[in-house]
Amino acid sequence: MKKIIVLDDEERIREIYVRLLTSEGYRVKEAPSAIDAHEILKREKFDLMLLDIKMPKVNGSEIHDVIEQFHKNLKVIVASIYPLDVQKRVIPGAYDYYDKSQGISLLVEKIRRALGNGSYEEDEM
Repeated sequence: MKKIIVLDDEERIREIYVRLLTSEGYRVKEAPSAIDAHEILKREKFDLMLLDIKMPKVNGSEIHDVIEQFHKNLKVIVASIYPLDVQKRVIPGAYDYYDKSQGISLLVEKIRRALGNGSYEEDEM
């Protein structure tokens, strides 16, 4: 079973993602801050992180730098309210980017693709 960590400072967003991804068959943990996520990542391995950009104290860009150095196999999908071009500028090199206004089904599709369990049709696109 694939493991996902959700890093977002908004509790409501984390709850939605956890409920959705659990129902999709993933094991999911959540972290309200980059510091909490870092502590979890030191103890457990994950396949994917959903990463918000704007958070108190340590922002998404800074934790992404840590991930690139110490958790090289962890795929990151930036999930933010910022437009995609801004996300790509702020956190270059993430696996994928998701604008929270795009709809939850697109997020699930991006996660499936990142974790290698997308449909044949998606892989052909």
